Amino acid sequence: MRYVFLLMLLLLFSVNSYSVTERTKQVNGKVTVVTENTFPIQYLKDGEVVGFATELVKAVLADAKLPYEIQVLPWARAYRTAINEPNVLIYSLAKTEKRRDKFKWVGEIMALEYYLYGAIDSNINQQTKLDDLKHYRIGVIRDSAVDQYLKSQDFQNLTTVVQGIQNFFLFQEQRIDLLPANKATFQASCRHKLLDCSALKPLYKLAMPATKLYMAFGASSEDSLVERVRASYQQVKSQHAISTDFKRQ
Repeated sequence: MRYVFLLMLLLLFSVNSYSVTERTKQVNGKVTVVTENTFPIQYLKDGEVVGFATELVKAVLADAKLPYEIQVLPWARAYRTAINEPNVLIYSLAKTEKRRDKFKWVGEIMALEYYLYGAIDSNINQQTKLDDLKHYRIGVIRDSAVDQYLKSQDFQNLTTVVQGIQNFFLFQEQRIDLLPANKATFQASCRHKLLDCSALKPLYKLAMPATKLYMAFGASSEDSLVERVRASYQQVKSQHAISTDFKRQ
């Protein structure tokens, strides 16, 4: 019995040592960062991911002394990756009630003002009831904050797309009536993509509970990693090292 007891202790110690080693490796190894291509917040330029949100993420991870790799993915894939895989950092993510417990939130990137854009001669305005908008065809990015919000309000007439630019072409082809966009970056995005958005105007501000974009880890991520990055976020923020003025881009 004595030898059996000693063997059990040895096995237990080995398992615990392995677990600690693996956790240490995950925390100190290369961090996978996922995002989508959305000018001017984060976007590809000459093969490099840039934009003011990217500047902030890079500065925070540099302060944390963590190597990283940024992957630009369709939003739905980036979202699922961050939820399903530990120690994956995602940005820029709207903090909604539905997402609150699915992520460990690091820090704010920018404020949001989501509007439904439509034809300049549309009769829709801020006095329009939300229920009345359910009759219109609306394009949404799959698993985006707007997609989740409208579905929570029982909107059925939604067309899901992979990237926001697809909504613009669907609108031109008269296949959708409305498309959501962040008012703060909409015009800059149109100019960057060489799109003539003069036929569109903001019609209706969505009363979404999510009003800010964040960087965050999935809920299964190591607390030690999350706290390390949070501390660096506060350090970078206190130094005013990052400007989130998209007009500079």
